[in-house]
Amino acid sequence: MACPAAEIYFYKPLKERVPVFQKTFRLVQDLVLEGTPQAQSALRGKDNVTVKGTLEYQACNDRECFNPVSVPLSWTVNLRALITERPSQQKQ
Repeated sequence: MACPAAEIYFYKPLKERVPVFQKTFRLVQDLVLEGTPQAQSALRGKDNVTVKGTLEYQACNDRECFNPVSVPLSWTVNLRALITERPSQQKQ
């Protein structure tokens, strides 16, 4: 997963230095479906597939850190036919 480098923040209540993300950022994760015969068979006849995951994070401010949170996420991805051969180019 791609994310920015964390900044080191001095958290005064605990006198600790902790890595934090203080600015807006985007999380990016590649998703690749297998092209094996078994995977093709499992996906045959489906128009889409739903991918599920969980984002876990902990938010803090100058005075306190809140309890860690787990947020369920899901994405529905439309499927297209797998192209197994490149179309031949006809000479003119």
